[in-house]
Amino acid sequence: MRLAIAVKNNEIAEHFGHCDYFQVYNISNNIVESEEKIINPPHQKGLLPKFLKDNGIDSLITGNIGSLAVDKLEELGIEAVRGVKGSLQQILKEYLKNTLVSTDDTCEGH
Repeated sequence: MRLAIAVKNNEIAEHFGHCDYFQVYNISNNIVESEEKIINPPHQKGLLPKFLKDNGIDSLITGNIGSLAVDKLEELGIEAVRGVKGSLQQILKEYLKNTLVSTDDTCEGH
């Protein structure tokens, strides 16, 4: 299972489409086996869901995200956990414990 966290300035990105990179964790049986950084390509509306799918991502954690992006991610079978705040380490820990909460909010105008 591949989990991506949208990151900007070494913190969770406040907006999915404007992150610097995705911190990707390869997880098996709730244990992180490896991790890597995938640089976000130049912003193009609608590109990122397919980009993440092409990189084998199963689940995304981000701050804010537009409803079009959420719909596209879900169409591609990628879980979108959104409205998340905190350090990457704390977010990962909560995700692995299945206690991370998605607000299910989306940005207006997207």
